[in-house]
Amino acid sequence: MISVVIPNYNGRILLERYLPSVFDALAYAACKFEFIVIDDCSTDDSVQFLQQQYPQINILKNPSNIGFSKTCNRGIMTAKGQKILVLNSDIKLTRTYIRQCLDAFGKADTFAVMGKAIDESAHPQTTGIFFKRTIFGIKKYPNYSSNETHFVSGANTLFDTKKIQEIGGFNPIFSPYYFEDDDLSFRAMLRGWKSYFLEDAICYHLGSSTIKSSARKRRIKRVYFRNKIIFNRLHSQSSTPLFNIKSLAINVLPKCCAGKFWMWSSYTDYLSLTEQR
Repeated sequence: MISVVIPNYNGRILLERYLPSVFDALAYAACKFEFIVIDDCSTDDSVQFLQQQYPQINILKNPSNIGFSKTCNRGIMTAKGQKILVLNSDIKLTRTYIRQCLDAFGKADTFAVMGKAIDESAHPQTTGIFFKRTIFGIKKYPNYSSNETHFVSGANTLFDTKKIQEIGGFNPIFSPYYFEDDDLSFRAMLRGWKSYFLEDAICYHLGSSTIKSSARKRRIKRVYFRNKIIFNRLHSQSSTPLFNIKSLAINVLPKCCAGKFWMWSSYTDYLSLTEQR
């Protein structure tokens, strides 16, 4: 059985547009499934729409807005299927997507399988990606030789349920968004689990529509770079003081000198969050 997990925040229009493609892919895959939507305190009529149009969907309602990581984790920890398909509400699946991902789960050490998301970004993922740990952080390199990948997205990936539950799902320190999937992927890689990128399994990603509709661009940048610093700090090989000095000198101060003062806020947010751990 597959558990489909979709976090939702004010995504009524997206759910109406893209849920039919998910059900069509499930029908083509000919597998048993449960469907879980976790609503992150939406102010639109998302919940009412789902209750009326999709009564078979199990709706979990957050009492307050807690962001992507914690919202997804509610669904992940509730799921009862052997596999969990984590999807963004702005993903449109092709009919064969789920079947192709399931067929790639042939080995006991497989953590996740992800298809190719076609979107309008400047550099969409078209290969597997390998991580390399350095003194001050994590570098990414494309893997052209096979479909193995270290990185899998939180937007369109099929996970082994036991494995993703075992490592606790997404790290909530990255709430409300960005780098939670990098961190999850890296932790799975450290366990020795394998993940795979399928170039022929296609879906379509509208891309960050929920974030753009609910936060200003400056806020998005502030969160993005805060979480980038956190991700590299958690998995770098340097001491915390040395890492902080390097980040301040190489990344933060030059941007501030260029008038990008939100970078200082990103850095102080990072210090505040990591000191609480």
